[in-house]
Amino acid sequence: TTRAPRLLLLILFLGGVSIGNHLLALLSGPALVTFLVAVLRLAPAADPAARRREWAQVAVVAGTWALLIGSGLGSSTLATLGLLCYLAAAAFAFTAGAGAFALCALALAAVGISPYLFMYLRSAQQPILNEAAPSTWGNLLAVIRRAQYPVRTPLDDPTEVHGADNPGRSATLIGLQLLNYLQYFDWQWAKGFVAAVAGFPLRTLVTLVFVSAGLRGWLELRRTDRAVFWLLLALWTITGLGLVAYMNFKPGFSLGFDRYPEPGDHEVRERDYFFVVSFTTWGLVAGLGVAAWARALAARLAASLRPAAAGLLALALLPVGLNWTAATRRGGADQTLPADFAYDMLNTVPPYGILFTYGDNDTFPLWWAQEVAGIRRDVTVVCLALGQTDWYMRQLRDLPVRDFDAAAAPAPWRGVAATKPAWPLHTMTDQEVDAAASQPFYVRDPLTIALGPIQHTLRPGTVLMPNDVLTLRIIQQNLGRRPIVFGLTTGREFAGLKDYVVQQGMGFLLLTERPDTTGGRYVPGGIGGAPLDAGRTDTLAWGTYRYGSLLAGDTEGLESTSASIAASLSIPFTQLAFAADRRGDSTATIRNLERANQIAPNPAVEAVLRQARLTGKLPAEP
Repeated sequence: TTRAPRLLLLILFLGGVSIGNHLLALLSGPALVTFLVAVLRLAPAADPAARRREWAQVAVVAGTWALLIGSGLGSSTLATLGLLCYLAAAAFAFTAGAGAFALCALALAAVGISPYLFMYLRSAQQPILNEAAPSTWGNLLAVIRRAQYPVRTPLDDPTEVHGADNPGRSATLIGLQLLNYLQYFDWQWAKGFVAAVAGFPLRTLVTLVFVSAGLRGWLELRRTDRAVFWLLLALWTITGLGLVAYMNFKPGFSLGFDRYPEPGDHEVRERDYFFVVSFTTWGLVAGLGVAAWARALAARLAASLRPAAAGLLALALLPVGLNWTAATRRGGADQTLPADFAYDMLNTVPPYGILFTYGDNDTFPLWWAQEVAGIRRDVTVVCLALGQTDWYMRQLRDLPVRDFDAAAAPAPWRGVAATKPAWPLHTMTDQEVDAAASQPFYVRDPLTIALGPIQHTLRPGTVLMPNDVLTLRIIQQNLGRRPIVFGLTTGREFAGLKDYVVQQGMGFLLLTERPDTTGGRYVPGGIGGAPLDAGRTDTLAWGTYRYGSLLAGDTEGLESTSASIAASLSIPFTQLAFAADRRGDSTATIRNLERANQIAPNPAVEAVLRQARLTGKLPAEP
């Protein structure tokens, strides 16, 4: 009566995770089959027919795993072998009276991978947002295998490109990765509890309580159910430390900058969600530990007081209560910052402009704003991270340009003459796209290309990645015809055209000639050496951009990505302060610094602000 439901639960787990994560896919099946084999060998059923039926169920588990792995890895040979394994196991199951179990296993596995079928059907409708274009089986398998991402093996230094020159994973990196896991583990119990005593965070005490409860739970489980103990221990190890070893992440978003100061050497966001099964498993075992504590306390109390020991079970409510403020998105700046950021970025761009972004954090909010909120659909967003793929290059070429809604646009763009482009974003053929996306292009000799009116020379030794080729072709097709803006998040190279950009608000506008910094409009000395269009930036920052509840002082305890957004929103004001200082306007200098520090409090900005208030000028080396 207890064995079959346990097997069904394992099948559900197997079907749900096998394709979603490579390590779980490769290890969960053999681990579960080993567990089941051990159970059946150590405690065989008394009835021979029951034993045969249970062994058939184990065979079905193994066959289902082989089918999912073969399909997920995208190899026709492996897929065929997996299908044969399942069919053989199913045939055995039907002869042993477990045919319903075999069909149930297949159905549960199908449910587990059904999101991929939805992607396949949706993609064929050619929606505006069609990531990876999984409208063919080949493209769908590429999505499942995450083929759009560069190779990174567990032995690589993840901050370097994979290949013969990769220096390999160092002890320092492994230490930071383990520290990241401990940091994420610590967040699970009381992240919203920010109180501290003498600089020591009290939430760590709560974490230690649940570490102790977990250890007590493991001991209790090992004593009472050795088989489940080994199963859960394997699950926790594989989805925790196993994933640390296998995923080989860069140092986390919030640590390791002393050793790896470049933002590109860090993950673009915290990766705690990869370890959720590990944390859930520890939480389950910690619950057993709390129950064991309550039972032990009751045994030591008088009979009349024993019910009071159940009060210890209230410890299970601590993570709910102490994480409430950290988890909720019903209020505060976290609730609206991504939407505000998207609004601001899109409205940095003139009508029918092209906006280059970098990755998920600065692209997905913009997609939401355009497709859900209907904001500035005339802007063509080009994500440079996705620009490494052939399907994205084709989509950009084939997507239509949508109309500019002057009535809904903010004031800076309502009166701007705007002509809707009648040409594609770029003119690369499918063959050229395939060639560009297949491998980097190495420039052996000086190569001069025309980018609108600019003659741009690529130096020998230049390596053009696929997104570099895409960027140059887009500029070549549109410079002087459509506004081109690089977002603050895209770096400071601007396809080698940094001498032709000016900062306006949260972006860098590409000009057809070098900006004249002697006429008063463009102030030299901006970010990365780019001059600042102070007038346009002032209009955008003070009159157009949205800042959610940051202006109300809601800047404490921001989620890490939101904190990064807030820092980006403060940049135009610091640049305006420097520009005001250059022209001797101390009032505007202080006003802009105050707003920058209000949006994203920063000790360095506070120090400069104090200097400006005392002397009316910024320090010589701010």
